[in-house]
Amino acid sequence: MANGRRRAKGTGSIIHRKDGSWEFRREIGHDPATGRRRYVTAKGRTKAAARERFEAKIAEMERTGVAPGGRSPYLRDYAERWLGEYRPAVKPTTYKTSACRIRACMAVIGGVRMADLTADHVRRCMRVLSERLSPSTLRGHFTSLKMLLDQAELEELIPVNPCRRVRPPRVEPTETRILSPDEPKRLIEAVPGSGAGPRGPRSTPDMDESWMLLFELAFAAGMREGERYALMPYELERRDGVPGINVRQQIQPYGRPGEVEIPKWLKAEHLYGVLWLTTPKTRAAQRFVPVSESLWGRLWARIRRLNIGPRELVFTNSRGNPVRNTTERYHWRRALEAAGLPMVTVHSARHWTASMTARANMPDDARTAIMGHTSIAMTNHYTHRDAASLAKLLGQAIPELHDATDVVDADVIDEAA
Repeated sequence: MANGRRRAKGTGSIIHRKDGSWEFRREIGHDPATGRRRYVTAKGRTKAAARERFEAKIAEMERTGVAPGGRSPYLRDYAERWLGEYRPAVKPTTYKTSACRIRACMAVIGGVRMADLTADHVRRCMRVLSERLSPSTLRGHFTSLKMLLDQAELEELIPVNPCRRVRPPRVEPTETRILSPDEPKRLIEAVPGSGAGPRGPRSTPDMDESWMLLFELAFAAGMREGERYALMPYELERRDGVPGINVRQQIQPYGRPGEVEIPKWLKAEHLYGVLWLTTPKTRAAQRFVPVSESLWGRLWARIRRLNIGPRELVFTNSRGNPVRNTTERYHWRRALEAAGLPMVTVHSARHWTASMTARANMPDDARTAIMGHTSIAMTNHYTHRDAASLAKLLGQAIPELHDATDVVDADVIDEAA
């Protein structure tokens, strides 16, 4: 310093640069995750301007818990900072879900300071939210809150995550209802004419064909909704003479351009409205799925008849825009009604595919490859054994325990006689 005296430890340093500008700089400790020193700096054309910016930065960092301060930050302030850091690390749909959950929790306990947070606050939050949320949705909120507080513990803002001292909301597993082995064929055959109604344009042969092919792909290839909507001719390949679909993309409703932040690492191309063409759900979801020669031929017949380019959508609505899941669900329900089948969800078709591969005794690695799952545990979650296949397997496993010729005749005595 000009007067030869050193500034008090922890107050930082003031630098007067050659260009006349001023810079305030202070170390704020080490990053708990990396161990590296952290600094906060602020520059200004005048010393007063630099100081004002510096003090504003320090106040904001203390408010959100980035820098230690006189008081512990409020949980809601830390949550907003955490969400800002979490956003570029995940897909937009993941962020949107997590942000809604976290903000719902903050509406209940966001006014608690981090240092005062206890397991009782978490229990109260879950109790209040349980009045309007289903058990499975409440479990999701608990999981997101725990993830946030795990990071707070890592940053040493709290000694221990209080969620670890709370039992997660109980969720009873529900069984997904699927069609029997021969019912998908009835569903697909019932499509022509079933879409005619007061909602939207009347059915046409091209539209009926579109829904029939989409439904068949759901059952025969186990493709997710977004994967089917994003199908383009270049994904249709023959490998070793086997026709199939090289699943390489999907359509997701991320949001309108300018209203949604697409992370730099995510490959996404805007298509229409809120819809984006992006990569599959996981690396395992990028897979080759064989299809029958019949389905292969009908897909190519449609492509050639409509003159669809290699990187154009095979399936679009009457206006040429991508298919929406709400429209598909409408036609799906109409076809189920026309075929007299139980009202199952579109997503149950993937459960049907997983179940049929198990019924055929397909090896586990092949089943996970077809489904695009990362583990056999997830594929088994999608698998539902019907009584007929269980009886057949049990009959093969258990030998006959009673001699069929050794039959005991029993007289039925009528006590009233």
